[in-house]
Amino acid sequence: MDCEKPFVGVNGLRGIFCLGIVIYHINQSFESAFSGCLAPIYKYGGYFGNYIFFMCSGLLIACHYKRRIMQESRGFCSFMAGRILKLYPIYFWSNLFVMFLGSGNRTIKRTVGTFSMTANGWFNGESMPYNYPTWFICVLILCYLVYYLVSAASRRHPNLYLPLCAICMIWGMILEKKAWEIPFQYRTCGEGYMNFFLGVLLAELLMKERARKGMLLTVNGMIVCLAVAAACRFGLEKIPGDMRWGISILCAGLICMAVYGKWTVKILACPVLQRIGAHSRSIYFWHVPAVQVFFRIEEKSGLPAADPRLKFVLYFLLLGLFAAASDHFFGKKSSQETSIC
Repeated sequence: MDCEKPFVGVNGLRGIFCLGIVIYHINQSFESAFSGCLAPIYKYGGYFGNYIFFMCSGLLIACHYKRRIMQESRGFCSFMAGRILKLYPIYFWSNLFVMFLGSGNRTIKRTVGTFSMTANGWFNGESMPYNYPTWFICVLILCYLVYYLVSAASRRHPNLYLPLCAICMIWGMILEKKAWEIPFQYRTCGEGYMNFFLGVLLAELLMKERARKGMLLTVNGMIVCLAVAAACRFGLEKIPGDMRWGISILCAGLICMAVYGKWTVKILACPVLQRIGAHSRSIYFWHVPAVQVFFRIEEKSGLPAADPRLKFVLYFLLLGLFAAASDHFFGKKSSQETSIC
């Protein structure tokens, strides 16, 4: 896998799962419109979306920064400043926008936690930023910190890199299961560590020059097919084992197919998916503020009597306007080297 080339398949996956997160979050607001065909997304879209974005983050960050950090050409301040400066402007304005719309309590603690990007996972496992989906970003910053420390610790002994990443992934699995109330070790931290470092390990496998692409595709294709068949037959909650780990394995299989699968890449290279994936940052950050604005418009326009399916469609048009405006101010396209950004 050539890390200098655009990840067309991965970008297409981001487009699909970004929409999944949006639909998952807005289903109740629009009375579960199109519940027949969108029912699985209403139920599982948030799980799959969060997991695959954490995983893509680990994959792309490891691919682009492992060598730079281990060779000391990228220092801690430079690495973290690059990550934060890429995320913070849109994070700040989206949360400020929601706060002034009057969403949630304007407590000092919540305000400080929100605008310092520590509202979730650092000192509290339940508190959400004003723009609540951006809890993901708070945990993602933690994952970046841990990844840098792991990479820096492996400079003198490169053989430590894989075991340390594996330990971080397993530790995330434990945190997901135990749900402790310990700073930096909450359940949401576990969700981030588990999937981020699974993405890091996946990058290590996919970057190997002698990686047997055919075998990887066959194994992951079988995993995806078996998981889908089991989910259709039993439902995710009734599959033996922890549902969350099953989703992680399924997402890892999808990413592998998105990188190496010839026909998968062709499908994911669809211009619409590529465009959505490239602008997934703005869609993600603004989909909740767009809902709140939509309902304010609804109150003044007589839309309450309209069919929920019509409102569902109109909402996506409004979200498109939000995303276009955001891209104008914060960059037209999201970087290929960071998760949703």
